[in-house]
Amino acid sequence: MSFPFRGRGLSRLSSLFVAPAATILRSMLRGRNKKYQTSAERNRPIERFCDRDDCEAEGAFRAPKSRNPADGYHHFCLDHVREYNKSWNYFDGMSEVEVENFQRSVHWAHRPTWKLGERVSRRFHPDDLRDPFGLYDHPETPPEPRPNPEKRFTAAQRRAFNVLQIEPTDDLREVKLRYKQLAKRFHPDANGGDRGYEDRLKHINEAYGVLSASLG
Repeated sequence: MSFPFRGRGLSRLSSLFVAPAATILRSMLRGRNKKYQTSAERNRPIERFCDRDDCEAEGAFRAPKSRNPADGYHHFCLDHVREYNKSWNYFDGMSEVEVENFQRSVHWAHRPTWKLGERVSRRFHPDDLRDPFGLYDHPETPPEPRPNPEKRFTAAQRRAFNVLQIEPTDDLREVKLRYKQLAKRFHPDANGGDRGYEDRLKHINEAYGVLSASLG
């Protein structure tokens, strides 16, 4: 049995089928990797707005307020977090010596160090004994006052702080001031009667109610 196509003719014929098949396969893979949003995702309410004034976009990106993580973070939209990162300097306010020491201490993760031979074992001394609970104190010696434990907030309180877009705090005046700002910002009367802000204002009122009842 003989075949009508041999050599170059056969290779050209196969290319007519392979090339379209590869194009279709690439198109299918792009469609599978594409993420489609459901109507619920597109219409979901924005939980946290951008910290930049007069910006109604979602604050989905965090940016540090300072070198100290305890100072918290800003929440910006994509455009404003890019703008913030371009102008933010981690070493702002540090001298050249401090910057040099910081860069040198990276090698030991900024942990304290000491020279060899300075920290050696020595004989026990009674002054080295720490008795924070006063178990070995004399009866006439009052125990040392214990520091107050750090305030811990409940899950409901943390959700309320997140809705009001402030860091957890015991200061009810700060909470009330933030509530007034958001209530004025998202009230329908302040937005041309737009009822789309009613759900947002409802969540703000509920969050303030939780915090005022628990912190008051």
